[in-house]
Amino acid sequence: MVLQPEFTPNGHDLLTRPGRTAARETALTNFLKFVTANILIVGITGFVVSIAIRLIFDGGASQRDVLVDALTFLVGVNGIMAGSGHLFAGPQVAQAIGWEPSPFQWEVGLADVSYGVLGVVAGSYSRGFWLATIIAFSIFMLGAAVGHVRQMIVAHDFAPGNAGIYFWFDIIVPVALIVLYATL
Repeated sequence: MVLQPEFTPNGHDLLTRPGRTAARETALTNFLKFVTANILIVGITGFVVSIAIRLIFDGGASQRDVLVDALTFLVGVNGIMAGSGHLFAGPQVAQAIGWEPSPFQWEVGLADVSYGVLGVVAGSYSRGFWLATIIAFSIFMLGAAVGHVRQMIVAHDFAPGNAGIYFWFDIIVPVALIVLYATL
């Protein structure tokens, strides 16, 4: 059985009449831009809430707890979410960064998801696993920060996804993880 489209009195298909598809695409694009711009907030919020819960109910958070929570939320949750953005909303993510969409986004997305998974499971493993996760994450993020600086200088790319909170996250979180681990 073949379904026939329903038509409006002016002859337009109900599903594809002018404006409907464009409005749907605009709403989706706006939603994806919002999510892309706020991805880091989810992991950062999870980290802060986790530490707050430890402070309220446990009377404090040890350095080990802070490190494990940072691995779980700042590396893990953020990595999986950022990777998902590159994998499933590549054009919108590229636009937020100030780039053209590229097939390399698939590979960046997989790299993000891979260290994200490492971060989520790290708390269940030994310090050696934490160190390996920190090394992998730090190489990627600090390398990305160098790429962001290069794009700011060479291409004058100051888009929010290149020069905003993501740039600072790419520097501050790896350095903080290295310091936390080294002083544990």
